[in-house]
Amino acid sequence: MRQVKLAAASHALVQRGAVLLEDALRTASLPDAPGGQVLLIRRLPLGTIHADRSPATLSLVVEQRVREVALLAVHAESRSAAAAQAVYFRDELEPFVLLATRLARGLPLDAWFWRLAVPGLLTGTSRDDALRLALASALRTGPGQAAAVTLVSELHALGALAPLLGALRWQDGPALVRAWWGHLPSRPAPRLPLDDVGAAEQVPEPLRSTLAHWTRAWGPGDARALWLAAVALCTRMPSRVAAPQLPARAWRVLEALQASPSAHLPAPREPPQPQAPPKPDAPTVPADTGVVPGTAASSPQSSRALSDARSSAKVTRSMDGTSASLVSVTAAPRQTARPALADTGETPRGTGDAPGDIKPTPQDTPLFHATEEALPTVAGGLLFLVPMLNALGLQDFLEGHPALADLGVPERFLRHVAERLGVPSTDPLLRVLQEATAPLPEPSPFVLPVRFQAGVGARAPFRLVREPKGRRVAFDARTRIPLASAAHGEALPSPFDRGLPTPLAHRLPWDDATLLLRATLLAVGGVTRRLAHMGLRALVLRPGRLVTTRTHLDIVFAASQVDIRIRRAGLDVNPGWVPWLARVIQYHYPSDETGA
Repeated sequence: MRQVKLAAASHALVQRGAVLLEDALRTASLPDAPGGQVLLIRRLPLGTIHADRSPATLSLVVEQRVREVALLAVHAESRSAAAAQAVYFRDELEPFVLLATRLARGLPLDAWFWRLAVPGLLTGTSRDDALRLALASALRTGPGQAAAVTLVSELHALGALAPLLGALRWQDGPALVRAWWGHLPSRPAPRLPLDDVGAAEQVPEPLRSTLAHWTRAWGPGDARALWLAAVALCTRMPSRVAAPQLPARAWRVLEALQASPSAHLPAPREPPQPQAPPKPDAPTVPADTGVVPGTAASSPQSSRALSDARSSAKVTRSMDGTSASLVSVTAAPRQTARPALADTGETPRGTGDAPGDIKPTPQDTPLFHATEEALPTVAGGLLFLVPMLNALGLQDFLEGHPALADLGVPERFLRHVAERLGVPSTDPLLRVLQEATAPLPEPSPFVLPVRFQAGVGARAPFRLVREPKGRRVAFDARTRIPLASAAHGEALPSPFDRGLPTPLAHRLPWDDATLLLRATLLAVGGVTRRLAHMGLRALVLRPGRLVTTRTHLDIVFAASQVDIRIRRAGLDVNPGWVPWLARVIQYHYPSDETGA
């Protein structure tokens, strides 16, 4: 698949050219696109390689050729993709979503780029093996299990989930569960705390009917049913994938479905599957043949794909010295807006699209706020708070307070900061953050982690405020930052229970939710001033451009926005995969002064 063709007057010159090309490919700075866009190049002609030139000179030629080819790339669903010089996928997950969709609809996979986009996909791979390979490949991406949640959600919305679930064998269940939790979780105890119980109503319809159908087909004790229940629980809130109580909730969902009177209803029908008009020269393959176009053979590699899947692993497409004609790189940012896969399958005009591409269907509804257009935002620095919250122990806090994690506390806090600083509600970044559907319940007791206390400089003696109705709130020594709150009649954990008591005649003017948001706001403000020597407003209100996909959330700043204070504090170091946002967060400073 990967090869380089060199022609010269002597064998020694061919070897010299191979060495130069290898060094040039290692040192070339290939374009990096926000959103994790994937570019596949069919052929990359480099012209004449002069033996007396340095590898650095040749690397500049490689960079220039890649940029030129990237401008002509078409989307993988375009009718002209099979003959195109280069194709692109909108993010690292899209190849596997499109692969599973095409397999479910019986569409061919004979285009040149599919074997590059999905490593391990061979000619003659059976349909079931290819579907399992798509799921295993999604698990190996950076988002891991969150990518599998997105894959299942999108296939269900497109009416193409049943073939994927039907392709899973019983031995795939333990592999999927171990890839998620590292072990096979046992059934929970008969009685659990309220925030550990997962009712079937937490799974949205019609996915609940699909889950009930496959649970009946597999059996409620099958590991595949447990995995699918966990996926269904995360569809509304992908950040649940890291919740430690997720296995117990998944077991509870299966038990609730088994006890439900509707558990014996007829199997639900998948939504109608819109068929794209086939190309005249490429006959479609009926879905029931179960074979990818080619010889009818099963791929041993794809059969073992799920067993080898690990949520922490990541697919890497390296550029070695022997791959000049088939190169997989990340594409440059594009100026043209393109709707997400769920919106439409066609490529916009001006980017190499061909008439007759797949048109949008009523089912193609976006499941996640996503756009390839770089939308302007006035609060680009809001995502600089992500590494700060990680350092303050937000993940530990959410693991200890699963009920608050389910209510979207991180998103609420980021929106709270933006609103306090006057960011309009129409800002694209605020639209990406999940809207809080209901206020936090009262009471909502909390205890901020030790790292948070150290980060804000909270020292003993703590101040223990007692309200007339019994609520206890622990503050720092200056009675400024709330650190913990206990429900009425309950005691605070150590060391707050040894704080200096201060009884109040009246109730505090803040509920638990306000206390939590206030504590976090004061904490990030103090850390910003201490580390970056600037105020929170100066950090957050930075114009930039937002690019968001199923898996990525990227902020692109103009080169003039580079701030040595932020760089020195490490606030613009890419956080990567952030479980509590279920996104890969990245910052970009392109050489283009506009930040486009």
